[in-house]
Amino acid sequence: MRAFVRVTSMIALLAALWGAAAAGWFAPVDNALQGWRFTASSRPVSGDMVFVEIDSVSLQSVGVWPWPRTVHAGLLDRLVELGALDIVFDVDFSAASTPQADAAFEAALQRAGGYAFLAAFQQTLSDGRTLLSRPLPRFEAHASAVLVNVDGDGTGLLESLPAALNSIPSVAHALVPAAGAAAPSIIIDYGIDLSTVRRISAAAVLAGAVDPALVAGKQVIIGASAIELRDFFRVPRFGVIDGAMVQIAATETLKADRALTDWGSMPAGLSGLLLLSALLLARRHRSLPQRALAVLAASLAAEVGAWLALSLGGLLVDTAVFHAIAAGALALCFLDERARRWQQTRRQQARLAYLARHDEVSGALSRHAIMEALSETAGRQAVVVVKLLRLDAINASLGHGVFDQVTGEITARLVGLGNGLPARLGSDVFAFAVPPDSGPDGLSAAIAASAALLEQPYHIDGHTIVLGVVFGSAVRTLPEQSVNQILQDAEVALALAESGQQRSVLYQPSHGQQIRDRRLRDLALRQALARDEFYLLYQPQIELSSGRTVGLEALIRWCNAELGEVSPADFIPLAEETGLIVQIGEWILLEACRQAAQWNWQGRMSVNVSPAQFAQGDLVASVRRALQESGLPPHRLDIEITESIHVADSPANLRILNQLSAMGVCLAMDDFGTGFSSLSYLTSLPIDKIKIDQSFVRNLPDAQSEAIIETTVVMARRLGKIVIAEGVETEQQRAYLAGIGCDIGQGYLFGRPSLAAELGPQQAPAA
Repeated sequence: MRAFVRVTSMIALLAALWGAAAAGWFAPVDNALQGWRFTASSRPVSGDMVFVEIDSVSLQSVGVWPWPRTVHAGLLDRLVELGALDIVFDVDFSAASTPQADAAFEAALQRAGGYAFLAAFQQTLSDGRTLLSRPLPRFEAHASAVLVNVDGDGTGLLESLPAALNSIPSVAHALVPAAGAAAPSIIIDYGIDLSTVRRISAAAVLAGAVDPALVAGKQVIIGASAIELRDFFRVPRFGVIDGAMVQIAATETLKADRALTDWGSMPAGLSGLLLLSALLLARRHRSLPQRALAVLAASLAAEVGAWLALSLGGLLVDTAVFHAIAAGALALCFLDERARRWQQTRRQQARLAYLARHDEVSGALSRHAIMEALSETAGRQAVVVVKLLRLDAINASLGHGVFDQVTGEITARLVGLGNGLPARLGSDVFAFAVPPDSGPDGLSAAIAASAALLEQPYHIDGHTIVLGVVFGSAVRTLPEQSVNQILQDAEVALALAESGQQRSVLYQPSHGQQIRDRRLRDLALRQALARDEFYLLYQPQIELSSGRTVGLEALIRWCNAELGEVSPADFIPLAEETGLIVQIGEWILLEACRQAAQWNWQGRMSVNVSPAQFAQGDLVASVRRALQESGLPPHRLDIEITESIHVADSPANLRILNQLSAMGVCLAMDDFGTGFSSLSYLTSLPIDKIKIDQSFVRNLPDAQSEAIIETTVVMARRLGKIVIAEGVETEQQRAYLAGIGCDIGQGYLFGRPSLAAELGPQQAPAA
């Protein structure tokens, strides 16, 4: 559309400019520019011509006009005596005067010997007919007639004169016969400096007061210069000059072989069209100031080119139309740029309006937009918030491109359920509304349908991705409940579903108290370290073959003055979520190592580390500092990790494990069998111990659990790794584990987690 507008604008501009040129509107500009070019290409006259002017002094000296022909005869005789080469009278001798005066002038012409020329001119009569006025035949018998007409109607600048008319040559061709075949007109080169032409008053010639050296061998033109005789023309560069001086200018043009050729405005018009096309139709990769500079440079180049064409080639080129096109093109560029910016502003505003209500990546609504949509619906409303488990891990493992495509697919699937456009509340959290008339069963059905659809595999760029889902929902039953509150209630329900490892939770009024309790725990947890509210308990690890205590596992506990004893199940996830686990983990390492080093006991100390300590802290530096400050030998420290650190996807985590192993610290894989690890973990990682999760041990005796445990023990033995069984609570379980070759047991059968004072050296003999 804009290309069509630009082309139409170009056509309209060109049509207007060509019309203006045809009407002569550009003529004053072209005249001024031509005058500048003539001045810039100024050249001297030949010096062979003299203008004998009938000026005001001459008119006064004679006293009458027209002069008696006896005066012209005397003037001719004086010039012949002075040695003039050719003498041209730019005076009308087409009518007879007195017989005596005409006879005197005829005799003078005869004495001149054919070197005198008399003016002939064509004039238009009042009835429209033309009349060629020639000298009287008696005069023309002794002097050749020369044409003194000029081109044009006198309203514009005089640029040329006819080369000949009815076999009568122009003054210029008569005086310069070597100029060859004449063109129809002689276009005068006003670059010739006419101000240096020798001018002599006719009165001085008649009075004999002229130095012969000024006239001898020169071509003389006699003509009027007195203002009252009104023989003058407007010309380029010099303004107003005498008619005789026009003839001199034409003659000097032929003498210098500088008869010009007028190309008019066509070259400039075509160049302007090219410039216009380049500015408007070419790809717009230049700013408006740059295009303005380009127009200025093009205009300067056009003038330089026209000047060179005149100076070197004798060509006249009118450039006003080029400058008009250039100015018009710049105006169109300005308007086009304004239009483009206006459209761009509109697009940006529309884009901003869209982004204010939508997520850019997935196309889902924003929080504000879904709240607006919900506020427009009266009565009972249900809002569902869903978290896509493992979605953030895709961003880290497969990159932003795949992650963005998955979020877009999630939005598309939710739209397909017919619940309207969903909203994206976080990187992995979406929300949608359930129709008000669905009822409780409709809400459950919508959640079930969403779960079934969202858990289907996503096939993106050759990757097959499977996500889990957790739902939180809330229902507005009272008119005074705000939309914002309902959405927050649904998010509260989602948080409770996550912390309780439930698939879906519907918000209940009692949940608000749980959230308030969680906030209190959060505030208290941030001050717990400073208040020295943490302490450690230790659970023994027993060698099953001998019954000896070979190690202790450090377990953190928290006692707050207001909250009392807070379960690790409540504050550990909160610490990981807030990032406080890094500082807490450093305290556990240092405290456990310090106490172990103080005991008169050489067993091992096991400390659990969180995945957050890998991602957010400097675990290697923390372990090194704990060992150095406590004095505990590295070989007595076990670092327990879980499979959730995703070592296979993180070279940085693998580097950390290798650095810890190089320090002499023992690494143990905790909760083995419950995560997503493959057997390659056991060969690619510097793991020294495997801890079988207590869920398998507590199920004993159970055939499936026994198969898993026995397989793990056999595999670990073949790989040279120590096996620890967690959750041993009965003698039967201990005997079974010892019988299959399990190395170490840990559980309530051997001792519950206890304070350090209860597990001193006397209760923990050296292994």
